[in-house]
Amino acid sequence: MTVPLFDVKAKLSEYVTLAEQGEVVEITKHGKTSAVIVSLKEYEQLKKNYHPSFVEQLALWKAETGGLTQSEYDDFNNALRRNKEVYTAKEDMF
Repeated sequence: MTVPLFDVKAKLSEYVTLAEQGEVVEITKHGKTSAVIVSLKEYEQLKKNYHPSFVEQLALWKAETGGLTQSEYDDFNNALRRNKEVYTAKEDMF
């Protein structure tokens, strides 16, 4: 079900009841879907099945730890260069 925002403002409790009964209510603003009302059960299922992407996990790790120190970054970068040199040398053998 898709409803405009102005209608939701007037009838929010009705749309929440519909969501509790399993209906997904899409809310439009200026003709485009901008929000969704779903039941708590559906929301919990969505959260349970959600798996953050690598980029999201990396951003979370950086926010929690502050990221790499300059020394750690330099060590990592040097290790990448060494590995590149090793694999490039192996490719030249074939």
